Amino acid sequence: MILLVATFLVLSLTAFADWKDDLRAFFQRSGYVVGVRNNEVLLDMGKQSVREGEELKVLREGGEIKHPVTGQVLGREETVVAVVRVVSVKENYSVAKVEKGRDIKVGDRVKVDAQAVCYEGSEEGFFKVSGVLENVKRGKDCRYVIKEFPNGFGVELEGRPIAFFQSQGTQILQPRATIQDINILVRSKYVKQLPGIPISADTGDLYGNGKDNLVVLYQGRLEVYEMAKNDLIRRSSFSLPAGTAVSIYVAPLGKEKTAYVIVNMISGGKASSLILKAVGDSLIPVVKDIPYLMAVLDKNRPTETFVGQSFSSDEMWGKVVKLSLEGGVLKEAGNFPAPRGFRIDGAFYYGHYLLFTDSSGRVRVFDGDNEVFSTEDIAGGSYSYVELNIGESKLNFLFYPRGVVAKVLDFNVALVPRNVRSEVFKFLDVVKFSRGELFLLGEKGKDLIVMKSLRGGNWEEAIQAVVTTRDGRVFVLTGRTGTIPVQNRGDVYELEFRLL
Repeated sequence: MILLVATFLVLSLTAFADWKDDLRAFFQRSGYVVGVRNNEVLLDMGKQSVREGEELKVLREGGEIKHPVTGQVLGREETVVAVVRVVSVKENYSVAKVEKGRDIKVGDRVKVDAQAVCYEGSEEGFFKVSGVLENVKRGKDCRYVIKEFPNGFGVELEGRPIAFFQSQGTQILQPRATIQDINILVRSKYVKQLPGIPISADTGDLYGNGKDNLVVLYQGRLEVYEMAKNDLIRRSSFSLPAGTAVSIYVAPLGKEKTAYVIVNMISGGKASSLILKAVGDSLIPVVKDIPYLMAVLDKNRPTETFVGQSFSSDEMWGKVVKLSLEGGVLKEAGNFPAPRGFRIDGAFYYGHYLLFTDSSGRVRVFDGDNEVFSTEDIAGGSYSYVELNIGESKLNFLFYPRGVVAKVLDFNVALVPRNVRSEVFKFLDVVKFSRGELFLLGEKGKDLIVMKSLRGGNWEEAIQAVVTTRDGRVFVLTGRTGTIPVQNRGDVYELEFRLL
């Protein structure tokens, strides 16, 4: 992997600059409104000042603030009249869309809106950064995240590196070991037995309290669990409508930070999905009978990567569209440029790479239109399946468990599950697996991807889901079948990664 800090766009970096002053100035960037047109405003902030996706407060100056004794002017009153989001950056100006507020005038001042900034790194680094910025907290659930490196501090915006500030008196790092150079051991800590085979699972903040919940999909129902340190505590359950549920996603949709639950279902041979929202301890349907199987391909960019793909027994995987949810109304927001052979069930973004598993079982990786990596037949499906009428025969159509992005031994990697079908499946068309395996996919260099197995990353029967939490924990949910349905079960494991 090429040194990660080399990918950061340097906004303000000189060899002997005071990084503290530069970091403070970065989060105090400001400019002025130079034009207003409908729902857009023009700002005098160009490529050296702002980045796409950043939000800025629009400030209206009021009367002077004077010292009551000396009469000295201390400043002016400022009122926040709107919030805008940058959508396009030119050389000397930028275009922003109005997110909140209306009364914007030419001459109003704008300032980067960084009310909460997260930090990832050492205690010493946290102490240094906290001395510069007052609103820093530990974690990675903020729009801005400051990351510590041996020679300075980098800043990410919604998962995208946008700035790097080099500490004084440090040397430029040499390229470090890549994923290809090391061997990783994964150890599984047993957490809980589940009451049946988990069809799919995901994590997210359902209740707006900053804590992750685990949502597990079983046939016919959902169950929500609180994630304690060493246990899962069942909190609520939701009975699903008629049909076959095949997968779920838990992610914010639109402007709200609270997560929704996307339940992908097949009914009558075609997609008929729904979206749920937590109200109190209950899950309430927001939208039903959606003719797509849906996904949020990157939880750091939920608005931009909320997509749907049509599915039916006649055409199988069909068109892919962007979706938006506003005020409880689901809308199509244009076409999504999906590569040929795209299947949404196992798809997700790893950085700027789009990963998915096609119908031949190959894991494929795209950088825009360019396919940069693919495997031989690797994926074998899961216990998530639906019985479809294909002509005069019936077929158990299998869906793939999707992978996740995780931090493993300081490497940002993708974890991709693979299940091996047993011989019973081949001869009797019975869904059965002999083992589940976990693979690691990482970046060796620009557009160079390497994929390798993990020592110890094998489980009995099938991996049904791999999920992560905002604090970096990784869990695997497995499923196994017995000779009678009551013997079907699932297990939850928390993973620990070590260097061999």
